[in-house]
Amino acid sequence: MRSIEELKRDVLAAIDRRREEIIAIGHNIWKNPEPGYKELKTAALSEKVLKELGLSPKTGYSITGLRADLKCGDGPTVAILGEMDSLILPTHPEADPKTGAVHSCGHHTMITAMLGTAMGLVDAKASDELCGTVAFVGCPAEECIELEYRSKLIADGKIKALGGKASLIFDGVFDDVDMSIMQHATSGGYHSYDHNGFCMKSVTFHGVSTHAAGPGGSQNALSAANLALHALALLREKFCTDNSTRMHGILTSGGDTVNIIPDTAKLEYQLRAFDMNRVKALSEAFDQAMKGCASALGCTCTIESIAGYYPLINNDAMCKLYADAVHKLYPEAEVDVEHKLTCGSTDIGDLCAIMPVMQGSCPGAQGGGHTVNFKIVDDEKAFIDNTKINALMVIDLLYGNAELGKSIAAEKKNCMSVAKYKEFMSSFNYVG
Repeated sequence: MRSIEELKRDVLAAIDRRREEIIAIGHNIWKNPEPGYKELKTAALSEKVLKELGLSPKTGYSITGLRADLKCGDGPTVAILGEMDSLILPTHPEADPKTGAVHSCGHHTMITAMLGTAMGLVDAKASDELCGTVAFVGCPAEECIELEYRSKLIADGKIKALGGKASLIFDGVFDDVDMSIMQHATSGGYHSYDHNGFCMKSVTFHGVSTHAAGPGGSQNALSAANLALHALALLREKFCTDNSTRMHGILTSGGDTVNIIPDTAKLEYQLRAFDMNRVKALSEAFDQAMKGCASALGCTCTIESIAGYYPLINNDAMCKLYADAVHKLYPEAEVDVEHKLTCGSTDIGDLCAIMPVMQGSCPGAQGGGHTVNFKIVDDEKAFIDNTKINALMVIDLLYGNAELGKSIAAEKKNCMSVAKYKEFMSSFNYVG
């Protein structure tokens, strides 16, 4: 039996031997960006790679999700997550000219690192020294975009939630998983930050249209939406004591022709906070403002509320393993795992509700995420180091009798049950 250090050496060497192949996969996915629940090419490529490794991926979860297991004996199950979806940012210089899709958040590095981790562990026959299961999970739709499209998918029963990981939870993909790992590409250094949770709001104002030259009998839905935007701006004062709170949105429809008073106007909003009960308080205040503004101008409104993502709190023990893995590669690197909060959100938070999780960062990008300047400039860090960090953490968790993995898996008792999670998040879903 190899020592843990010998196993790590062999796995890292196996990843290095696959270096060009791993990077080529990353470049391929970058050139073929697909928004959430549309990642058909990426899912097919992932399935092909996993099958070539001798694994048996199960596909079709929430349209494009997949999972393949490397069984290493009786022990905990560790999920290595690979996000697959792109953003839509037509002004990005490398956006798809037809769809506007582009990986301007770097999710192509995550699915690539998941596949690379599978390559390294299988090629090095790591299962001989590990105890447990490594679940390689391709995750759709982390970016919460195209709300109308996703709402229809939910109504049609094709997905169970806006976010891919939440939908996979409802699909049962994570029922037997004890902990999850993923690294996010960044233009910064090595860190593991906590994230906000949120819910989504879609508001339709209903009025009465008339000819714009004779508006006396109208009830202007756009005016009601305009008043509501001002109300939300003033409402922020009520929540200013909590620096994590965010309310932001867009006007998605304000009428069809300039010479008709609009009888319909639509807003789409996202309400964020670090505590889901706080999100509920935001939701209630938001609804009250929408209805009040509609009524003030003789209109009505319909509010569709949809659960977003649960807050992410990274597991301390797993953060230490992440730091250890980084230092294995770069002994002098600075690693920040001090539970700093970013006000953004990620659907790995939904997994945090039901199990210990850790999302770290991996450098290699340039420019800010979700901007026209984002791109990968260091393949070694973004793809290869990302892969190696995943693999090193798996080894630390499952080596020998998987004592460390078992101790972290025991922390699931402090999390919600899957059933409780489903009930709680479903309470955010209503039309009123």
